[in-house]
Amino acid sequence: MERSRLSHKLKDFMLSKLFTNKYFALLVRVTLGALFIYSSMDKIANIPDFAKIIVNYKILPLELVNLLAIFLPWLEFVLGLCLVIGKFERASLILYSAMLVVFIIALSQALIRGLDISCGCFSVEPSTTSEVWLRIIEDFVMLFFSVNLYLNLPPEEINLDYEKDF
Repeated sequence: MERSRLSHKLKDFMLSKLFTNKYFALLVRVTLGALFIYSSMDKIANIPDFAKIIVNYKILPLELVNLLAIFLPWLEFVLGLCLVIGKFERASLILYSAMLVVFIIALSQALIRGLDISCGCFSVEPSTTSEVWLRIIEDFVMLFFSVNLYLNLPPEEINLDYEKDF
């Protein structure tokens, strides 16, 4: 029992060391941001095709599909840009992680229900079921990195003496 606990503490320490390394954290942050920027491009350029992909998931009312097809790619782009330039890191990583959880759930439910879908993850081009499995795995990997990056961000300095700023 003691050995197992020590092993977990060592793994946590090593993971923490890795994600608190400023160069590794920068690499992860920029990579995650670039992935979201890249994934948004084809969807922004082909909103009607992306809307058709959303319909195929059969989880949203038709009234919301067009709104999501317009809004989601731009949200991906803005979050990716924020991560690449290093602005609003905390909020961006929280939203990024939440979106990945939603993507994992959407993809998983489609596979469980046996829907023949095109993922729409990086392109509006048709894909195969095996590619959907790959996208789920990729989303879990990106979620691992985004959550660990968030958990290991340096503490925020909160200025409670805001009157001095004026």
